[in-house]
Amino acid sequence: MNEELISSAVSFLQDTTVAASPINKRIEFLQLKGLNEEEIDEAIKRANNPPADPSDQTKTTTATTYRGAILENQQTAQNFAPLDYYSAAPPLPERTWKDYFIMATATAGVTYGFYQVVSRYLLPSIIPPGRTRLDDDKQVIEEEFIKIDKVLEQMAIEQKEVKDANDAKLKDIDTVIENVNGFLQKYNTDKVKFDDDLKLMKLEVDNLQNSVEKNMRLTKESIHDELREIIEELDSLKSLIKVRGGATGVPERKVPPVSSIPSASEILKKAKSNGNSTSVPAKSPVDSSPVSEPLHSFSVTNSAESQPEKHRAPSFSAQKELHAAGIPDWQLAHKKKEEEESMEKSGDKKVQESILKVGVPQWQLNAS
Repeated sequence: MNEELISSAVSFLQDTTVAASPINKRIEFLQLKGLNEEEIDEAIKRANNPPADPSDQTKTTTATTYRGAILENQQTAQNFAPLDYYSAAPPLPERTWKDYFIMATATAGVTYGFYQVVSRYLLPSIIPPGRTRLDDDKQVIEEEFIKIDKVLEQMAIEQKEVKDANDAKLKDIDTVIENVNGFLQKYNTDKVKFDDDLKLMKLEVDNLQNSVEKNMRLTKESIHDELREIIEELDSLKSLIKVRGGATGVPERKVPPVSSIPSASEILKKAKSNGNSTSVPAKSPVDSSPVSEPLHSFSVTNSAESQPEKHRAPSFSAQKELHAAGIPDWQLAHKKKEEEESMEKSGDKKVQESILKVGVPQWQLNAS
């Protein structure tokens, strides 16, 4: 047990001002001061049993009176509500060297902080700075300005480089846009031109188709007309030949079969052999007729065998008779032209004369 706390509690309980208060309040106050139950009981015992001295009788009387008052107060406390109690403050503890050290340290810290505040913030605002401080500040400001100028120059150089790069890119973009615009214009122009050419070509094709159809129709009509004329001329020629055959009294002969007709190569060989061996005597116009050469030519009958007759080399008397019979001049000229062309193709005149004398048809010469 703490004797100091017990002694202070005894002095508290023996106080005359505290004695009038209820016992419960006094016990609660002692508990608040940190005394346990044993210490509180010991303090109450000591307060109720003070030490013996000459004034014991007076103290005993006081204690008896105090006990009676306590009993009365307890009975009164049971009947009435408890009153608020304000106890007196405990005595201040004695100060040691630690307290003085702490106080000195705190005072020094507060003083140093106050000095710093006054010297840094209060005095510069009240007292103007000195010449040296102004020069130092000026030098620092100039250095800062120099740094700022260098940074600004560097930024200007970088900005210029960026601007030049952007200008170059813009030029490239403008060039590409111009090329694209030129290509689009050229494409549009070519497209319009192509469309025009296509339309023109379509019109030309339509016109050509129409003209071809028209020409084919006209050609067909002209061919029909020419065929009709040829048929009419063949009919007239047939009638003339019939009239001529009936006038001369030449008996009709049948056309030999195709197998009996010699080929052009055999005729040429025969003509060459005749030309080289002996000269062929000139024949009369009557001998050159189809009647005198049964093996190498055939006469024109009532059928449409007049086409091979045109390719046969006629004699002068036959041409004269045909001309007299009414054969057109253009047919005679055409036949003469064919004979001249066949003569030019062959290099040997004797062979050509032999061919003419033999009477090889033109269609056999062309086949060979």
